[in-house]
Amino acid sequence: MKITFIIPARGGSKRLPRKNIYNLLGKPLIGWSIQACKKSKYYKDNLYVSSEDEEILKLSESLGAKIIERPVRLSGDDVWTQEVLKHAIESSNNLRECNIVVRIQANSPQIRSEKIDECIEKLIEHGLWEVFTVDANGIEDAAIHVLRRECVNQEALSVYKGVVETDYIDVHTEEDILKVSKLLSR
Repeated sequence: MKITFIIPARGGSKRLPRKNIYNLLGKPLIGWSIQACKKSKYYKDNLYVSSEDEEILKLSESLGAKIIERPVRLSGDDVWTQEVLKHAIESSNNLRECNIVVRIQANSPQIRSEKIDECIEKLIEHGLWEVFTVDANGIEDAAIHVLRRECVNQEALSVYKGVVETDYIDVHTEEDILKVSKLLSR
């Protein structure tokens, strides 16, 4: 089974400008996500960052991720992540062969490799099509989304989904930065 990690990280954030490279406790937000992926037991030099932003791409590469240059047309506020994943897979011969895509949010610095692995294992062990993370109220927190390769190109909603509780903060504002800083400093 070939597993691929993809971190979509556009440069045009509005509420917290340059959020994906915003410094949190001495590390850019995307650095936390890259580190979590690299600590996963399923990491085997199979981590990609997709961005239209040259600074994000250079930083990601320096942190050990492979890069995918995304067209600007796939970097707007109205672009669905599924379109970004499709582009990433179609633009690399290595990715076309993957069976499982692990989409990791660039601005969720609480992500832990153990939760990534739990999502992957739940998908495999239960024959699911997708697994994603939710908060304590059962609301998707967008941090981790694991899906079968076929789901990336589908036109309809998936069935056979599972969830893993994480209760991570998806960073979008300075207030979010303060909350996460306190949690990570414990």
